Amino acid sequence: MNKKLLAVIGISGTLMLGSVYSISANTSGYDLYKEALKKTHTAESATLNFNLKIEDNQKAILSSESIFKSDSVNQVNSISTRLANETEVSNMNMYKQDGNWFLMKDGLDTIYKIDTSNNPHHSNSAELKDDVENLIDVMTKNLQQQITVADKQNGNHVIKLDLTGKEIPLTANALSTLMIKHAVMIQDNNETESSDFHIKAKVPELNHDITVKQVKLTAQVNEENYIEQQTVKVVVTGKDKQGASHELVLDINLNASDYNQTTVTPVEIPADKVIEFNHGKK
Repeated sequence: MNKKLLAVIGISGTLMLGSVYSISANTSGYDLYKEALKKTHTAESATLNFNLKIEDNQKAILSSESIFKSDSVNQVNSISTRLANETEVSNMNMYKQDGNWFLMKDGLDTIYKIDTSNNPHHSNSAELKDDVENLIDVMTKNLQQQITVADKQNGNHVIKLDLTGKEIPLTANALSTLMIKHAVMIQDNNETESSDFHIKAKVPELNHDITVKQVKLTAQVNEENYIEQQTVKVVVTGKDKQGASHELVLDINLNASDYNQTTVTPVEIPADKVIEFNHGKK
């Protein structure tokens, strides 16, 4: 399956695996979920519906609705996304064909071509995946079991993790604090980058008293061991530089279907409207 599509599962999957610092690596729930992720990654094609919402003190600051289709056999992919913040709405489409990604946004006559052939991460992605898996296994080996697994009559499994307050290990809180602070730094550094087709959320810059208040995750695995549905809820509290308190809530909902049956139709790209986009160029 294409790496761009895997990133969608990875967003919520990484949250699941990255939050299991209190889950024993020897539990059936942990192993079942990890094996389902591996099996899902081997699918030749799939369709994903991915919804994301971020709230600050019960006020929505960013929402996203996306449909991802991937056909790795024919190396064709499509992504349709609607983004909205407090004041703007943006619709865009991305297509991968002929070895490149093409990005189109409603209201723009320009088509951005993104060449990923020189991405240095492509060559070592398998090694990185193994290293991350081994690290998580080691960190979770001797910790208390928190995952639950329920079997359904249709052969599906429902995997659940719900941690609140002191159930969330200090390690996870410390790592989350670092991630949030670095995310703010990255956001500041890229304030103007890609402004033609990105809309941004006004995420408060938390810099102290940062705490993960809740991590709640549910994944449904079908009888073929593919992930069909996944939800993630993360609640983080903290204070900004002015001392104002914030409660950030991240909600992710993912539904997957048509494994190994999804087809993606290539689109016609007018050459005279295409410009190269050098991602990350300063």
